[in-house]
Amino acid sequence: MSVGRVVTAALIIAGAAFGSPIEAGQKAIQIGVQLPLSGDRAAVGRVIKSGVAMAVEAVNQEGGIGGIPVEVIYEDDQDTEQGAREALGKLVQDHRVVAVIGELFSRYVMASREIVEQAGVPYLTGGTSPRTTEQTRWIFRVGASDAVLADLLARYAVGDLKLNKLAILHDQTGIHNARAEMVVKVLKERYGIEPVVRAGWKPGDRDFTPQLSQIKAHPVQAILALGETGEAGPFLRQVKALGLQAQVIAHRDFGTKQALEEAGGAAEGVVIVTEYIPALQGPERQAWARAYQERYGTDANVISAQYYDAVSLLAEAAKRGGANREGVRLGLETLKGFRGVMADYTFDAKRNGVHRLYVARITEGKPTLVTILEESL
Repeated sequence: MSVGRVVTAALIIAGAAFGSPIEAGQKAIQIGVQLPLSGDRAAVGRVIKSGVAMAVEAVNQEGGIGGIPVEVIYEDDQDTEQGAREALGKLVQDHRVVAVIGELFSRYVMASREIVEQAGVPYLTGGTSPRTTEQTRWIFRVGASDAVLADLLARYAVGDLKLNKLAILHDQTGIHNARAEMVVKVLKERYGIEPVVRAGWKPGDRDFTPQLSQIKAHPVQAILALGETGEAGPFLRQVKALGLQAQVIAHRDFGTKQALEEAGGAAEGVVIVTEYIPALQGPERQAWARAYQERYGTDANVISAQYYDAVSLLAEAAKRGGANREGVRLGLETLKGFRGVMADYTFDAKRNGVHRLYVARITEGKPTLVTILEESL
């Protein structure tokens, strides 16, 4: 056994032995945050930290939890699997930590699962892989799983739009490849449809001619696009340049401000499927997005919103179930329609909290609501 695994195992045992009761005279209730503050994904860590910090301030302004303020302990996972285990291990050994706000990257959540389950600590993640919460008691998803995305995306294309000639084009990174596989499976098993074209590109590619040329050779009614923000602009411009008439239906990263600005007029008419569009979510949520922008000088996005909500959810769960690990878990399980800045949360048997997606059409550079897709619970 490696030194790292020995340390991790010791920390698991320590965390489980301590438990998490609130001590008499305790001056603060502590929440741990496992996130990348260094490494390639440090920018993501900064967004997570911004959302968490803003939420903690709001909770404490409203009296904390039973009059006790909330404090946060941040542990840098250094953007590695071993770092994720070690960061989480440090948090769970501290008996004052009643819950952990965990990683966004599903691979690091998977690396953390054993520690979470053995320590018995509520763990909230924005990771979208369905595997992260499968057969767990303590891990909860603050977002829509990729299984929900695949279900609702296929339902919209086939059930709502009545399309049956589809192309699936996607970034070949693990997350987008897995999403594409799920969409293909739903189309086949539920609707008896095979994609006319399925093609992928390497992460960071900006020339999509080989993939889009297959659509010219095999005409389709819609292109289901799954990729990163930096790929969206050139992708959409090349769709237009090639004169493709198929409706583009893309996942959320194609609808970011950066993507739309880079795409310019080529984004007109593109449909975006996403959890979070503050402009379409009512005055209260719009006000929060404005406050975030004023505070940090950058637009709120799905990550900042869901990690803000993670703190709010933990605070509400602690008020309901008790400010200890078991109480927080029970509180999360009993929440129904808890209103956050991103969504209304109800955790199902698979511990998924979000069960709806917005469908928006880009009109003159801005999203306009088409419909709201709801998962059947």
